[in-house]
Amino acid sequence: MHAFIVHHPPDFPDSPDTLKISPDTSIGIGEVRQIQFFLSRKPIQSDHNTVVIADAHLLTLPAQHALLKTLEEPPPGALIYLVTTQPDSLLPTILSRVQIIPPPYKSYKSYETHKSYQVPEDITTRESALAFLDELEYLIHQDLNSLSPERYALIADTRKYLKANCNLKLCLSHLALGLQNC
Repeated sequence: MHAFIVHHPPDFPDSPDTLKISPDTSIGIGEVRQIQFFLSRKPIQSDHNTVVIADAHLLTLPAQHALLKTLEEPPPGALIYLVTTQPDSLLPTILSRVQIIPPPYKSYKSYETHKSYQVPEDITTRESALAFLDELEYLIHQDLNSLSPERYALIADTRKYLKANCNLKLCLSHLALGLQNC
């Protein structure tokens, strides 16, 4: 069994051997039981069963504990993908049992783009802004010369403002101006 945390859903075709869980509000124990039942049966068209849990950060605490049991004692040939941009919202015991696959930074290929302190113009939604913050934080972390508590605090504040429903352009302008002063 292999379990992964990914930022973007893997592109699997519809198949009787693939179960996709896409929650509206949260993922409860009922969905985890559905996953356990699905993984207990033999695959039909391939040599493994694949489960993709979109927005895994919406797993309730009881559901995370139930899923943990599956991750600890996996059925043979199971692939489980937890898709989330917020892995910190999952239990540490879950994180210790999965392989984290970093996001492909297609939009922002190098940190040099960010050193100009210009926010990309294709950010038009809160979700894309939050994804941009995740990527920026990752890139800053990768560049050991740019590690600074002020930058992390600025990113955390901008994320907090976006989640509090503040104006998108104002939040991103705040970020750009703050990065110039760090």
